[in-house]
Amino acid sequence: MVVSRLRGLTALALLSPFLVSCQPTGGHVAAVATGHFTAGHKFPVVMVTWCGEDPPRQIDLIGESQRRHLVATRDFEGRSLEVDLSAPGEDWSIVGGDGRPVYRMGPESSDEEYLLGVGSEEAGPGEAAEHDIAVLRFTTGALASEQGLYASVSGEGEAEYADPAEFPPAC
Repeated sequence: MVVSRLRGLTALALLSPFLVSCQPTGGHVAAVATGHFTAGHKFPVVMVTWCGEDPPRQIDLIGESQRRHLVATRDFEGRSLEVDLSAPGEDWSIVGGDGRPVYRMGPESSDEEYLLGVGSEEAGPGEAAEHDIAVLRFTTGALASEQGLYASVSGEGEAEYADPAEFPPAC
């Protein structure tokens, strides 16, 4: 009986990548970790890929002490993009949790955990979008400790360091 359950679990584990790859939406997000101490004092560049037809419309950056929402000012083509969260440029407008424009993007502390959520639909002013593309949890301190990509490995945003040559995984 135990062997039968193990075989079933093994089969499910082997099929999981295929099940995930068949989803019409979703995607992946990774933060570029520089391994340099200055990374603890600014938000990272993130790489976003999406599997569905709809590109990102909103990126939410939510910490204990601040909420920032990057809202796309144009449609993106292709299936991937890079966004410098410290200076996102003209492709994004930035609003705070209160819905007012924000002009400064920086972490409060290198130890503060942030939730980065990427959604294909824009939410109301100052509101978080549905994160149907990807989610990533990180601290800027972790990004300063190693070099590489800090990529999401679960739908809840759990992350680990990944080989840049293997990012993004297949949809």
